[in-house]
Amino acid sequence: MAAAMETQAPTWFDAPSPFGVLRLCVRGPSAAGHAAAAALALQQAAPLLDAFDDWSLLGADWRWLDVPSEAPAPGTHVGADWQPVADAPLAARLELPWPLLRHLPPPEALAGVLRWPALPATAVVARLDLDHAELAALEPGGAVLLPESMRPGWLGLLRAADEPAGTGVAVALHPQSARLAPTVLERSSAAPPLPADPARPIACEVRLAGVAAIGVERLAGWAPGALGELGPCASLWRNAGPHGAASLLASGHLLPWGDGWAMALETVGDTGSRESPTPAQKL
Repeated sequence: MAAAMETQAPTWFDAPSPFGVLRLCVRGPSAAGHAAAAALALQQAAPLLDAFDDWSLLGADWRWLDVPSEAPAPGTHVGADWQPVADAPLAARLELPWPLLRHLPPPEALAGVLRWPALPATAVVARLDLDHAELAALEPGGAVLLPESMRPGWLGLLRAADEPAGTGVAVALHPQSARLAPTVLERSSAAPPLPADPARPIACEVRLAGVAAIGVERLAGWAPGALGELGPCASLWRNAGPHGAASLLASGHLLPWGDGWAMALETVGDTGSRESPTPAQKL
């Protein structure tokens, strides 16, 4: 299927939705050069689109893009390849926004005809607001406490690696000795957003290392269940914002700390802070 998608010419369509723009690529011997050819290509994809409408209940209004639009920004959509059937041999691909996938139930009627990818993933175990002094105080041998781990029902987030911070599905973390065992929860559960602290304007997060590629069914929350033990290696990241792209601040490992957990810092990079450092908490 992937080889067919690469060797045939694309005809692109999009459709608006409350969750973001939907995209459809239909490939054939040549790209549609006029509206009639585009309508024919869309008709040949009708089995896929009818099944998609039954699943999504969106009644998508597909529009031919005679001038191909730019690809969606990284981390906004996920693509699924359509397995052609005998009466509709053209290859096709749906690109759907993550918010739509996390809103919909599992696509049972499409399970045999759409191929979803496994994607690099990020497991977030703590979201932190730091100030410039705290950022400057990071140093090897120090520690960053994880306040969320000291509350009942410690939850994290699982998302595709290129998605923005704050998105994803909720995971229960289940500490096991010096490791964590994340479990994707039913979508009725959610990790509550932490209120921003204006006195600590630098939004950061602690991520687990060693997360393997994960199927869309887990990342969309369709298949709750355990991911296995992860850690103890972890990293501290500054989230993307007005200052620029996300950046790695420090690497280290997680360890129990009192009634919760902390990240012991082993290496610290450029924190981008020009404030005078204060003494770091030593292990």
